[in-house]
Amino acid sequence: MAIDTLLPKKLEKSDASYKSVIELNEALSSAEKEHIRNIALTGPFGSGKSSVLITLREDFAKEYKFLPISLATLQANEEDNNTSDSGGESNEEEREREKRIENLNRKIEYSILQQLIYREKTKTVPNSRFRKIVHLSKWELVKYPVAFVLTLLCILIVFEPSFAKVDSIYDFFSWGNTWNTVFDFAASLWILFALYKIARYVFKSYSNSKLNKLNLKDGEIEVIENNSIFNKHLDEILYFFQVTDYNVVIIEDLDRFGTPNIFLKLRELNQLINESKIVGRHITFIYAIKDDIFKDEERTKFFDFITTVIPIINPSNSKDKLKSALEKKGCGDDGISDDDLSEMAFFIQDMRILTNIVNEYKQYRDKLCEANNYRLNKTKLLGVIVYKNYYPQDFASLHHREGKVYRCISSKPKFIPLALKTIEKSEEELSRKEQIFKQNENLGKADLRRLFLFNLWHRLSNRPLSVRIENNYYSLEQTATSEMLFSKLIEEKEITYQYRYYYDNTTTESKTIDFKQIDNEVNYSKRIDLLEKGAKYFLKEHRHIQQEKIKVKSLRLKDLIKKYKLGETEEFKSLGLSPMMNVFIRRGYLDEDYYDYISYFYEGMVSLADRELLLSMKIEECKPYEYHIDKIENFVKELKDYMFESDAILNIDLLDYLASHGIYGEMFEHMMIRLECDNAPLQFLSQYYSEGKQQYEVFKHFIEYINSWNNIINWRNDAEKENLIEAYLKFCPKLSQEQQGWLNGNFRFLVEHCDNITLEQSLKLASTSCFVNLCDGSDDLLDYVIEHNCYEITLENMLLITRHLHTDDKTISADNLNFTRIKATDNKSFVGYVRGNISAAVQCFKDDNKDESSETLMFLLTNEHIPSDVKATYLTGQHNHIDSFVGIEDEKMYDIAVESKIISPTWNNVSYYYDYNKGINEWLKSYINYYTTELSSETYPNNLSNKGELYVSLFGCKMLEIDNYRKLLRSFSDSFSDVDKLNNVGQDRLLILVENGRISCSADAFASLLVNISKNEPLKLELVVYVITAGFDNHSIIAHLVSSIDGDYHEVCNQDKRVKLSDNTLNRRLLDVLKNVGFISSYKVDKDKLQIYHKMKNN
Repeated sequence: MAIDTLLPKKLEKSDASYKSVIELNEALSSAEKEHIRNIALTGPFGSGKSSVLITLREDFAKEYKFLPISLATLQANEEDNNTSDSGGESNEEEREREKRIENLNRKIEYSILQQLIYREKTKTVPNSRFRKIVHLSKWELVKYPVAFVLTLLCILIVFEPSFAKVDSIYDFFSWGNTWNTVFDFAASLWILFALYKIARYVFKSYSNSKLNKLNLKDGEIEVIENNSIFNKHLDEILYFFQVTDYNVVIIEDLDRFGTPNIFLKLRELNQLINESKIVGRHITFIYAIKDDIFKDEERTKFFDFITTVIPIINPSNSKDKLKSALEKKGCGDDGISDDDLSEMAFFIQDMRILTNIVNEYKQYRDKLCEANNYRLNKTKLLGVIVYKNYYPQDFASLHHREGKVYRCISSKPKFIPLALKTIEKSEEELSRKEQIFKQNENLGKADLRRLFLFNLWHRLSNRPLSVRIENNYYSLEQTATSEMLFSKLIEEKEITYQYRYYYDNTTTESKTIDFKQIDNEVNYSKRIDLLEKGAKYFLKEHRHIQQEKIKVKSLRLKDLIKKYKLGETEEFKSLGLSPMMNVFIRRGYLDEDYYDYISYFYEGMVSLADRELLLSMKIEECKPYEYHIDKIENFVKELKDYMFESDAILNIDLLDYLASHGIYGEMFEHMMIRLECDNAPLQFLSQYYSEGKQQYEVFKHFIEYINSWNNIINWRNDAEKENLIEAYLKFCPKLSQEQQGWLNGNFRFLVEHCDNITLEQSLKLASTSCFVNLCDGSDDLLDYVIEHNCYEITLENMLLITRHLHTDDKTISADNLNFTRIKATDNKSFVGYVRGNISAAVQCFKDDNKDESSETLMFLLTNEHIPSDVKATYLTGQHNHIDSFVGIEDEKMYDIAVESKIISPTWNNVSYYYDYNKGINEWLKSYINYYTTELSSETYPNNLSNKGELYVSLFGCKMLEIDNYRKLLRSFSDSFSDVDKLNNVGQDRLLILVENGRISCSADAFASLLVNISKNEPLKLELVVYVITAGFDNHSIIAHLVSSIDGDYHEVCNQDKRVKLSDNTLNRRLLDVLKNVGFISSYKVDKDKLQIYHKMKNN
């Protein structure tokens, strides 16, 4: 795989930035003609300016001779680099600032001059006054000594000095005059050539004056203060351009010093070079600078042409660039989401930094992931690398547990109390709302009922004063304040109500009402449902807060900050995190596991944090249970047996590791001993359940401890106890009798913890339970309990199940729940279970609930498991009826049927029971009196054999109430012919019989009856009037009857006397009937008397 260097890269012609290359070329090509001397290539840091310039140099190397100058290696002191004008300075401070700027400019000038001097070989600038170290090549080391020896030899040949003459050598090389002449001539020429070279060298070396001070070995140039380097060595610069052919000077990294004054000097230098007759050609300076190096419009004054480089990478495409670079490195499948890439790339604005980030990520990934068996999170690793590239010093400090990021991570124990305060505020607010809810709960329901009834009131044409509910009238306000009355009202299809008409008269009217439509209009059922669920909501929220208090310690740092908005606290802000650090910590790229991402795993190595924890265990000083162990494998090897004798050994990471590695079984046993004893620190076990990873192994071991359940139940902290009970139920394979008893009474706990315990385990626990009180919260669990009959028969349980199975009916309440409504759920398990326990169920139902169906009434009546007294109480007053006694196999139930009045009120049923009982008993008597209206509307069947007997039994005594006596008489056509049977009938009833012509006995018998009845003279008078009116016209019998009445009535029969009777209605009626039958002639009113006239006697 090719290595991606950090050097600027040559642009392709298809790249968008290549247009800047073209623009620069166009500017350079017309520079001399257009007098363009200073060109600015602008763009933000990392925009690719260097890539543009490299491409320009390579693509147009034949057209131009480029001289690149870079100031990237010049490191200015911080105090020199701080050259910005802060304003409001004193004169002395202003002078100091100007002095720093001038000093910085001299350093820049020196760097530029230095690059000019050392760019070319000495032979290129032989007349330069700067002396350089001369390096002789191997060829030169051979050439120069040979030339020297050859020159010396030539001198010997030409001059032949006597002191150097060797005869034997001369004789050997003496080849004659001709050859000697040739050698002398050649030697002379060589000597002349050598003299020329020597003279030329001396002339060049001493033709120019030297610098004041020059140390080429140490690279020093004497810099006289307050004297510009450019000005002092201008002739050297001009000479450089005179002897070289550079026509384009490229200056980079000049902008990072933040001083625009240097551009003035460079512009001046450029002008001097271009106007110099010595140089004699056009030279253009190109500056690569940032856009903001000048203020306002100043930059247009410095430059003759400006071209801009648009950044290759920016916030809108940095994510795509980063993703593409990772894919090219083979890291595209590392599971880093686009959201996370976008968060990290937001801070990456330089392509070179991006390239380095990808390179380092690849290196770290290949090395660390392999060392850690690929357990590292690649997203976190990339985040650490980005952070490392932008904050290398802070990254290095992490190794020493220092730096801003470490301070933030190590501050987690300080953040937890802040989170708890937030939770406590939420708890206080919840309690306040709950208090308000409880105060308004009852008022709220009554108000909703009033709203419902107000809608009903408007629907009725005659405004109702009261409505009829179970034969009684109640005002609308009474109905609204009573949930039971309201529920019964809306069950009716037709209502009867009283209203006022004319003056103060009232009357009744019945009308069919669609209560479901009213419900939909006022949204009554849903709003009531919200009120009823309010209590469950607060209970659930209180439990949630308690769990939150326990789990807050186990939250990761990022979750802690996000959930409780700790980033807004002064404690967090005081850490001084940079924006990148802040975001990376909030996103979890930098967190408690940082050590795994910045170092190798070495055998036997423990981190500084691990060493601190070891020390605390040795001195029995407890650390937080969630204290993170960086190198757990090495940490375990440092443990000693004596450390397990203290609770300081308790650590979540440690227990996780010991429980998951069998080779440390003995250590695991020792650690569990700390938890399986009296007064054990169960707060650790509770926190471990929330944060630990080997829960099954740990709690499986703990549950086997004989006192584990008792220790949990007796634990002092309610929230932790609740957590431990949840863990116990989750991992317990089988419940003992004691635990089962607790669970039977705490179905709500199982519901609220079902998700954590898991549904499978919850159903397993429910299968062996018989819950006392059911509740909503988990449909799956409740459905299972219903299906398998895992509950006790109570009113509350049956009501909850019925509502659960019959969600459409919002009227079901404790007041109206019955077996009929239970059957309406059509749930075989539920209905069958209640049917099998009907005796207990009936005793749970409210006795004033009276709308069981006829089918249910028959079932309840004939069920042998329900006690008779319970049957009679519950069945009495039911609205529906059993049609007849047919189907009631047990005749003993006849009495209960009549006593409870559930037999349909017909004369057939009365006759049937009359025959069964052989007469009328108290139950039948009560039954007939109760159903008088229904029975009176029916004529007694003539085909019933006991008609006459029943007639006498009913009307020959005082059994019936007087009003009922009169009404029921209409159902019979019989009459009494035997007055002996009327002896116990009483005067009022006798009068009714007389009025209805139901006495058919003889006059004598009737007269005898009058004698025997009580001394109620008005009644006797009524009877006499009735008998005479009925057709008695025998005057002797009439005289006998009238004489039987006490008072002056016997005188009426004496024709010899003129009798007077009191003037009243009854006497007038008597006289009228006597006149009609011819017993008297007439009568007239005489003051307050009635004067009677008899017919004249025949002589």
